[in-house]
Amino acid sequence: MKIEKLFKNKSINHIHKISLAFIALLTVLFTSILLYNTYLEYKTEIKQIENNYVEKQKNFIKNETLRALRYIEYKYNKNNNIKSEKELTLEIVDAIEQMRNKGDGTGYIFIYDFNGINIADPILKQNAGKNLIDFTDKNGKKVIKELIDISKQDNGGYVEYIWNKPITNVMSPKISYAISFNKLNWMIGTGVYLDNIQDVLVQKKEDYKNKIIKFITQILIFSIILFSISILVYKYFTTIISDDLRFIQNSLSSLDTIDNNMLSFLEFKFISKYINDMRNELQDLNRNLEDKVIQRTKKLKKSEEFSKDLVKKQNQFITTSIHEINTPLSIIITNIDLFKLKFGENKYLSKIEAGAKVIHNSYNDLSYTIKKERIEYPKRLLSFSKILEDRIDFFDQVAIGNRINIVANMEEKVSIQFNETELQRIIDNSISNAIKYSYVNSEVIINLSREGSKTVLKITNTGDTIIDVNKLFKKYYRENKSRGGFGLGLSIIESICKVNNVKIDVSSKNCKTTFKYTWS
Repeated sequence: MKIEKLFKNKSINHIHKISLAFIALLTVLFTSILLYNTYLEYKTEIKQIENNYVEKQKNFIKNETLRALRYIEYKYNKNNNIKSEKELTLEIVDAIEQMRNKGDGTGYIFIYDFNGINIADPILKQNAGKNLIDFTDKNGKKVIKELIDISKQDNGGYVEYIWNKPITNVMSPKISYAISFNKLNWMIGTGVYLDNIQDVLVQKKEDYKNKIIKFITQILIFSIILFSISILVYKYFTTIISDDLRFIQNSLSSLDTIDNNMLSFLEFKFISKYINDMRNELQDLNRNLEDKVIQRTKKLKKSEEFSKDLVKKQNQFITTSIHEINTPLSIIITNIDLFKLKFGENKYLSKIEAGAKVIHNSYNDLSYTIKKERIEYPKRLLSFSKILEDRIDFFDQVAIGNRINIVANMEEKVSIQFNETELQRIIDNSISNAIKYSYVNSEVIINLSREGSKTVLKITNTGDTIIDVNKLFKKYYRENKSRGGFGLGLSIIESICKVNNVKIDVSSKNCKTTFKYTWS
């Protein structure tokens, strides 16, 4: 509809300008997509460089740590029975403190025992002998504790944290690898700082910037050429189209027959043929207009009379059918009640009674639908509590037949100004629907209460969640077509509530559906 409005009452020149704007938009869009894809490739490449750098550093520190571990194992196995543990530790620490990169303060080996006491740290020698198990970085991470914990795994592991970089005295991201030496209850590790990757990324960004500038220049040149060609081609065809349309317009203005040989496009030739045929038809119609009008008028009159008669007979048939249904239905329900009074409950008759009451409710819906336009439904003061109690009793056997339990919570002496027939249609259809769409062996909960000056009726059942609450009150709509019914009940409820200013709220989630009616 919006596209139709855009081109409505527009000339070919207008369409030409719109089309040029559209071509320009496509060109910009095409360029943007290419640039965006290039940007995504750049981001992927940057991420890959970063990942490769980190992976390379992880391999480096792991190899350094394992090299130190092999040295420690060698020294321990060779001197364990010769020297004391203290002497052996001093020798190992002295050798370990020489195994570091003095250029940038990285790659040094540090050692802590499993309790968090510093055994060796070539950079922070003042920490020797201190327990740093609870030391945290600026993000709150317990660095030493996590290194000790992960070192106890079979192949050790990595920990990322923030640490002071010696050569810059700035807190920088760092990653360390740690593994345990269980014979001395030591955690052995080394780490590297990850801020050097930023230098690599800055250079990559500069390369990308130059690449983008070059790419944009190429795209702009290509786009200008493409746009220019598109304009020339489009202008050529729009000129031909304008000529054809102008010729057709001039022929119509002069009431001449349109010469197809003067047209370029096959579509316009078809249009001109139809115009010529229609013109001939109109001329023929003008010659016989009066006779045709009289004949058509007679046909329309007969058709109208037939339609009215058909509608009348259809209404009579429906009215008679409903009346004929009500009589035997009332007899069935009455005789069932008499049988129960005389012989007591009977499970087969209970099922018949439940079915009869379902039919009786459908009869009441059809009867109300036919009569509501022809008769008035006056209001009077009603005992809502009493009417609701009677209707629950009416549907009791229907609920039992469907293995549903009705639970009623009603305030006493609740009264409203309303029509009894319309109130019964609201109650009956709400209870009937709740029973029909409930799971077997579940409950239908009915609440009637006063909330200040308002009267509120709530009916809740457990069953499939309603897919589209907005369609529920549409005439003939059924949420589950396998459950039967005419789809009239909720439509009737909505029409009654709308006329009488009764507010309807429906909520359905987690297999619980509640219909709430509020009388002001």
